[in-house]
Amino acid sequence: MAQSAVEVEQKFDVDGSTPLPELGKIDGVSRVGDPVTHALEAVYFDTPDLALAAHRITLRRRTGGADAGWHLKIPQSPGKRAEIHAPLGQPDHVPEELLVRVQAYTRGHKLAPVATLDTERISYPLYQEDDQRVAEFVDDHVRARVSVGGRVSVGDSAGQSWREWEVELNGSGDEAAGEAFLDAAATVLAKTGAKPSERSSKLATAFGDSWPRAKGSGREIPQRKGPAVVPVLNYLDQQVARLLLHDAHVRMNRDDSVHQMRAVTRRIRSVLHSCRKLFKAYPVEELEAGLKSLAKTLGRYRDAEVLHERLRKSLDELPGKLVLGPLQSELDERMKVRKDTSLAAIHSRLDSPRYFRLLDQLEAFLEAPPVAAEAMPGARKTTRKLVNKAAKRLAKRHDAAVAAAVGPSRDKAFHEVRKAAKKLRFAAAAVESVHGKGAAKIADAAHNVQSVLGKHQDSAVARTELLKLGSAEGAGNGAFTYGVLHAAERAAADSAQLEYLRSGKKARKLRLKK
Repeated sequence: MAQSAVEVEQKFDVDGSTPLPELGKIDGVSRVGDPVTHALEAVYFDTPDLALAAHRITLRRRTGGADAGWHLKIPQSPGKRAEIHAPLGQPDHVPEELLVRVQAYTRGHKLAPVATLDTERISYPLYQEDDQRVAEFVDDHVRARVSVGGRVSVGDSAGQSWREWEVELNGSGDEAAGEAFLDAAATVLAKTGAKPSERSSKLATAFGDSWPRAKGSGREIPQRKGPAVVPVLNYLDQQVARLLLHDAHVRMNRDDSVHQMRAVTRRIRSVLHSCRKLFKAYPVEELEAGLKSLAKTLGRYRDAEVLHERLRKSLDELPGKLVLGPLQSELDERMKVRKDTSLAAIHSRLDSPRYFRLLDQLEAFLEAPPVAAEAMPGARKTTRKLVNKAAKRLAKRHDAAVAAAVGPSRDKAFHEVRKAAKKLRFAAAAVESVHGKGAAKIADAAHNVQSVLGKHQDSAVARTELLKLGSAEGAGNGAFTYGVLHAAERAAADSAQLEYLRSGKKARKLRLKK
């Protein structure tokens, strides 16, 4: 079974003749343990175009040392990576539990060895006053053999043999203490001439100038008078990265993973729609269509999940004398079939060329944005107009909802208000980097509207289902119970409407100011 941990480390470039640092002088180290020497061989796997490397993901099979096996490292934040281990298994067969985590990056392309690194490692455990190991200092002498795209480079060529140091925390303790320790270690190591490494991994060093540029890197810092498209692209970079991470969670059937992936899919589509004037029309329309279709596939499972939970809870809370028949078990069986069917459709979709093409299109869009004239200087002014337009749309949808006739028409109208609130929320969040607290305030208010009307929409969906159940052939006495639940859902919807009318005014009135 694969095991996961968070790796927190700092690498240093150092000359081959540099003497070891005085590790005992690192603040927080009371004792340096005896050195241990290992001979390590690591074979790295990637696609021919280095798709994993472009996302700063490393996949290797390492022999030698205490942690021999397959290692998959996925970046989480600067200096932190999720590291997943699996047993050694077969040399040329990537374990399924690791392969499933990188499908969104490899997209159907075959993984094969791209480099082999032989490392002579001397490690020094570092202990604090209570004799607990706080970190490990590693002195590595590395020799690399790179083989990808038909070319091979070995050892003595420039950049293929080197020495590096590494300080890795033991994984326990709070984040602030860990950062302070790494800073203290860097100060001591710097006295020997060591410098923090500019490369993210040994593999990056091995590839040298052939190492691909990281996806989403090189983006400008958002500025009030800079290009209006910059804050939007930065936001989309983050959301697409989250989409790729959630892909693996869905494939592994993690709890709430479908909901999270659906939410980020909708967020990307919503921002593209709200900010479509910043880009040329056709690429945005094509992406919106693909994202809408993906969200629909994910939504079938999520809607069934929410509906099942809601109806089962309502049945469980009813007095027993009002539940006429084995309705709980019947509901569970019916919803299981619905969820299993929709989940199978999700997994089929995630393995389809259509889905991989959408991911390619999203990344291509971000790598070479098809910007329009409106994307040029004036970020604060341009994005203010976009957000305020979304706020006006929310107010307009509200007016239509309160004017709608009571019944299905009003339910649908309030659902449109909720969708407008979501678009406002994401539009404001996307430009928070140039509008600060003003944008955050609007996003929070819109989120509140979305949440309140979410309860209203859940009730509307539940009432539709209850009507079907109560009027179905063979419903028998159970129709009475479904009628009781329907009345309760109607009351819940009315309550949500009143809550929205009391608390939603703020979101409808807020605007970004100059």
